Amino acid sequence: MNARLLVAFLCLSAASTGCIIVDRGDDPCCDTPSPAQPGDVSFFWSFPVGNGRCLDVPEVKNVRITIPGETLHNGGFYACNTASVDGITLHDFVPGSYSYTVEALDYSDNVLFRSSGSFVVNGNVRVNTTLTPTGSPSSYSYISWRFPPNSVSGSPNCNQAGVTRVDVSIDGGAWQQFDCAAGSSVVGNAVQSAYLEPGTHSIQFIGVGSDGKPYYYASGSLSSQSGSPAHNDYSLWAVGGMSLRWELLDGSTFRTCAEAGVTQVVINLENVDTGELVYGEVGDTQSCTGAPIIYRFLKPGDYRVYIRGTGPGNVFYTNEYAVPPVLSVVAFQQKEAQDAYSAAIYRQP
Repeated sequence: MNARLLVAFLCLSAASTGCIIVDRGDDPCCDTPSPAQPGDVSFFWSFPVGNGRCLDVPEVKNVRITIPGETLHNGGFYACNTASVDGITLHDFVPGSYSYTVEALDYSDNVLFRSSGSFVVNGNVRVNTTLTPTGSPSSYSYISWRFPPNSVSGSPNCNQAGVTRVDVSIDGGAWQQFDCAAGSSVVGNAVQSAYLEPGTHSIQFIGVGSDGKPYYYASGSLSSQSGSPAHNDYSLWAVGGMSLRWELLDGSTFRTCAEAGVTQVVINLENVDTGELVYGEVGDTQSCTGAPIIYRFLKPGDYRVYIRGTGPGNVFYTNEYAVPPVLSVVAFQQKEAQDAYSAAIYRQP
């Protein structure tokens, strides 16, 4: 007899003495887990071409599925489209974990596209996978962007933000240029990244106006996974610029870099309100003769400017022992070479 029913029966038999039944949901005697269930596996595939349908890749003759340890009907070869569906259902898998590879082949049996992944059977399973071209990394992501809300237009579109294109760089690579509206999440759009190795990547954005100047910027991380493109949405922030040059003072005498023996300068910008150093503890190293230096992607605010010059033989110039200048960065205002602020740095004994 079930233990709970037995306790209840005994309680009824001893009703004159009273009885309390405590029902413990974690009682191992009665909570038997449901066994894993066999099931069918339905694969649905797409391509990073056109609308992603088999119709968009007429060079594909058929699709081959490989599941290690499993013998599939027809050797795993299937039509790209069956009964108006870009996919196929495979039947009667025992419960468990499986890995798979899906390959799209041309009419000479060359593999044109491929994806791989895994699935777990506990009942019927749906596997959605996006194939990527062979010879390329096996993943990519969809990317979209937005601009800071304002009191006039709420979340502005590209026209309202004054941005015509957005430049994107992944892992410090070449910049790709996109029409701003093509990736605007405000209107539900996204662009496709270049093909990537699965994992986490770094990404940068520059929102460029019709005059070719940068007005917005963002940096962050980008995730990608094989067979299932992720969608990453980013918020760009308004930026302004700063332009700097320096003068080397030995007492009251101005020196050139060569005369002073200074080969490099290290610049840092401290946000007056937050105390944050834009270039960390290390600073931004530049050649002494490289002035003016232009910084274009600064958040609006006031910055205290520190400059240190060094060279062989412990030559040392700095403005840290004077009163470092404080310069203002205004959103949407960029500084050019002719606008450079000239900071004096002094030789130290």
